[in-house]
Amino acid sequence: MINNIVNSKFFAGLTATVAFTGVIANAGVANAQTLTFTDTFDLAPTDITEALLSIEKFDGSLGTLKNVTIGFDGQIVGDALVESRDAQAQTLTFTLGGTLSLIGDDILNNPLFEETVTASDSFEATAFDGMIDFGGTSGQSFTGLTATLEGERFYDDQAVLDFFTGAENAEFLFSAATDSEVTGAANIFAGITTQAGASVTVKYEYEEFIDDVSPEKVPEPSAILGLGLFAGAGILSKKKLAKKA
Repeated sequence: MINNIVNSKFFAGLTATVAFTGVIANAGVANAQTLTFTDTFDLAPTDITEALLSIEKFDGSLGTLKNVTIGFDGQIVGDALVESRDAQAQTLTFTLGGTLSLIGDDILNNPLFEETVTASDSFEATAFDGMIDFGGTSGQSFTGLTATLEGERFYDDQAVLDFFTGAENAEFLFSAATDSEVTGAANIFAGITTQAGASVTVKYEYEEFIDDVSPEKVPEPSAILGLGLFAGAGILSKKKLAKKA
């Protein structure tokens, strides 16, 4: 019975020692990380054709790239000056519209983003007040009317991950074509100005290997066995002392 108890405690000590050593040996682990890069094309008069946006690619020495998310934020901003010269009251409506698009490398299934966007605002104009000043009761200034396009694309297939890994930059081309108008009166003066801009954000999610355990810190198999035998010897010594007592 005593031998069984000693053996069980011996192996329990040995198992605990091996388990502890396993924790030390596995200290080098995969650590999830994120890198984000953004490039912006500032607002400029439309139309805009294939304006360049450039994003730094993932440095493969940092770890293993797991997925890539491309984010796009495009906008058209417009101002309008309107004056109704009608003899009767009219509702004047400024409609801002256009198409925003973004393309990248052919591997990304272009266009990445492309959509017609619109925004509008209205003004209740009286009959012509006698002055073409884009104010008073028959005129209005519309400023900062904005139409936007936002979206994301997620990729985790290896071909795309390979494309986004390297020393060069990934390039994107932004375009904006506008079509805006003022409606609501048969006799109207109007002037419209539009601008467009965009930003591209690329997020890299990767696993970074943290190897903070040097070889000398990891016990050799013989040392592990020695620790187990030492633990067992300690248990036997205590048993002998207990018998003498």
